Amino acid sequence: MDIRIVNTCNNNCIYCLEWSLRKKENFINTEIIYNKILKIYQREHITFYWWNPLLHPDLLEIIKKSKKLGYKNIGILSNSQTISKDLLWELKNYWLSSIWIYFHTFDKSKHLLTNWGWIELETLIFNLKVLKNSGLYFKIIIHINKQNIKTIWRDILILNSKFWVINFEFINYVPFGEAYNNRWLLQYKIEDNSNEINTLFYIIKSLKLQVSFLKFNKEFFWIYNEYYDEQKAILNQIWEEDIEILEWNKTPKCFIEKRCEYCFLKHKCKWYGI
Repeated sequence: MDIRIVNTCNNNCIYCLEWSLRKKENFINTEIIYNKILKIYQREHITFYWWNPLLHPDLLEIIKKSKKLGYKNIGILSNSQTISKDLLWELKNYWLSSIWIYFHTFDKSKHLLTNWGWIELETLIFNLKVLKNSGLYFKIIIHINKQNIKTIWRDILILNSKFWVINFEFINYVPFGEAYNNRWLLQYKIEDNSNEINTLFYIIKSLKLQVSFLKFNKEFFWIYNEYYDEQKAILNQIWEEDIEILEWNKTPKCFIEKRCEYCFLKHKCKWYGI
């Protein structure tokens, strides 16, 4: 179960789902968070997410409360900013078991472009070194789009060899919502990047990495169908903005704006091909 605890971020990525939809309330009220935690029946794993939960002033107490309620595995999804050795040690003492880090690429110019300079590449690399030595289970989450499709395989090699990363989650850029003021920067065509995609899967197989893919067209996997799991990779993890679009009674906005080429659900859409 994932629970959102912050509405703020100390990053400014152009592929962010809510780049222009930041809410006035930076931190969700602790009592609201506790009520959500209490309502969950299955208490095996819980992850606190959205932008950077490390910013929440009551984070340690939220984790402590979750442990008392019987959660066996407690995780955080963060952009890695504000990570420090002391903080991770303190979080582990409060029973944090995993941390998922998301970022864009190790290409410095593209990293600055996509993050608009809010986190320097050197800072990201330092934080990954700290995380590597923390003893926490960690996973790297990377959005794949026009800026990094040609370098994604190289970044995976760096993450595996230098930071011992074996767990990855890749999220395809889908141009939904008003937040995407720079969507023209992010779109890519699968057929124009087949060599890079082949290299990506070759490295995944060679290094025996644990990977999952969210929001990818079926065509992306080509002969690598074993990595395409519709139930796990798509249907169970459709995000809020997708659900809103799919539930519209009238012609969906995504169809009007001709986004079919990039849509990960087009093979299930009644509008596709019209």
